[in-house]
Amino acid sequence: MTRLIILGNGKLTILYDQGYILRELYYPLPIDNHLHQAKLGIWNNGDFTWLDQLNPKIGYVENSLSSFAEVEVNGSKIKLVDAVDIAYEIFVREVSVTLSKSSDLRIFFHHDFHLNGNDIGDTALYDPFTSSIIHYKRDKWFLFKCDIPFYQYATGYKETGRYLGTWKDAEDGELSGNPIAQGSVDSVASIRLFSSKIFYCWLVCGSSYEDVVRKNDYVVRKGPRELIKRTQNYWKAWLSKLIDYDNIVKRSALIIAAHWQNNGAIPAALDTDILRFNKDTYNYVWHRDAAFAAIALTLLGYQDQVRNLLLFTKPLLYNGFLFQKYTCDGHWGSTWHPWTIRSIPIQEDETGLLIHVAWLHFSKFNDIDFIKPLYTPLIKKAADFLVAYRDEESGLPLPSYDLWEERLGTHFFTSLAVHTGLIAASKFAEFFGEENLKEKYLFAANEIKRGLNRFYVSDHFARTIYEDGSVDKTVDASTLFASILGVFDAKDPRVISNRKIIEDRLSVNGGIIRYENDSYLKVTDTPNIWYIATLWLAQQYTLEGDKEKATKYLNWVLGHIPSTGVIPEQIAPNGSYTSVAPLVWSHAELIRTIYMLKHL
Repeated sequence: MTRLIILGNGKLTILYDQGYILRELYYPLPIDNHLHQAKLGIWNNGDFTWLDQLNPKIGYVENSLSSFAEVEVNGSKIKLVDAVDIAYEIFVREVSVTLSKSSDLRIFFHHDFHLNGNDIGDTALYDPFTSSIIHYKRDKWFLFKCDIPFYQYATGYKETGRYLGTWKDAEDGELSGNPIAQGSVDSVASIRLFSSKIFYCWLVCGSSYEDVVRKNDYVVRKGPRELIKRTQNYWKAWLSKLIDYDNIVKRSALIIAAHWQNNGAIPAALDTDILRFNKDTYNYVWHRDAAFAAIALTLLGYQDQVRNLLLFTKPLLYNGFLFQKYTCDGHWGSTWHPWTIRSIPIQEDETGLLIHVAWLHFSKFNDIDFIKPLYTPLIKKAADFLVAYRDEESGLPLPSYDLWEERLGTHFFTSLAVHTGLIAASKFAEFFGEENLKEKYLFAANEIKRGLNRFYVSDHFARTIYEDGSVDKTVDASTLFASILGVFDAKDPRVISNRKIIEDRLSVNGGIIRYENDSYLKVTDTPNIWYIATLWLAQQYTLEGDKEKATKYLNWVLGHIPSTGVIPEQIAPNGSYTSVAPLVWSHAELIRTIYMLKHL
């Protein structure tokens, strides 16, 4: 189920589905999802309903990483306002209840944790010293409490034997009061109201009992309302750089920021619903996705996240190249690229794009003291690899995996990215006065540019040349980067012809699919539309000077995203969202498209 809300502060990240059920909780980094689900139930004069069954109106508080949900039950109105505190690992919720008449209304808060990503060996308990419910396992502790006393509570067993969970116990409006359970467990706590009221609840995350108690004391002392208010104010202030942009750019910037971790890692997507396909997620740092996110924030004038990404990446280079993907704590991620003696299981475009990002950031902010320590161990090391890892005859990069992570060969997009990275490296070398390196990198870049002519086949750019010399002429939207990365002029006749072929063969319902006969997560006879591919076409039209056509494709994207403003990876021809949402790369391309329309 599509995730429509993400909140985060770089240490605690939470995602919601369309029913306002919390589906993911990551702490202190997005490595393991600690949460199976957390949801709210409403008992009103004997009738019980879970919030998600009421089709709540959900969305973001304007100009903030704070969300809301609203429902009406038998004339009574309930509104939730949530925030992840900007400073600490604390999730805070304001609950506003307006009763239409005298009634007995009970609100139930259900938490079903899978601590460290599984439900083995967890403990759930009622803590009388803090009047809270605590879930813990090893160094993961979660304390839930409200500013008015619980009416009832229960802990119990679930997902084992005949036990469904304490959520079932809640549906009769009464809870057992069982104070502790271990193994595969969950919990429910209730609040009872007889009149309209605003109250607050919070979930604090910590590494020990002492840690969560200390943070709980802080919430009590500071006041939960103040934590929500200061978080909303912070994000409003953070957006002050974007005064000339509309709400969709601000929302996309905020969604990217919610993914970005304090250690510099930025996962591609945190929606675990994708697990149903192959028991893995997008919860990794792909430096390609990260690079485009960094470009977007750099264009908007943000420094810290991009700096942290470069610092995160510096120790990851292995013999000058980046691995396919990394966990958010800097380890190699899972992969499906086979290891062979003849080729390295990498996607070389990621290494090239990283240098490109470093130069864009440096040229905008001129932060010499920051970039100097990265020049030799990161930029030069990566550039030297790009120079060496090339075919002597063609000058093009040796085989690696393509940006879609599906085929091994020498790819048009990869070659563009490597060229762009070497041009950036030459500019760094010139800045630091190393003329010999400047010439070395420029020479290699020019050889690649000459080699790129081999990809043009009749009326479009082929996507891949294989080791045996065969050419994959499949029409692929990624070839639009010929001009987007500045390697070819946007009005080059070959670029224009390539754009026409893409528009002719890859258009579906007004959007653009990745490439011909794409079968990834397909649910109809027609391939799914990709938001990034549609935005690339808008960018190409912008570079051509046809802003009317560019705006047409931009508006198509804006007209096919969920109401909360999150942008998925794909949309099927039948209108369903078949893959992760939100996807960081989708938001990055939206920002860049609007930036280009505004400034070119």
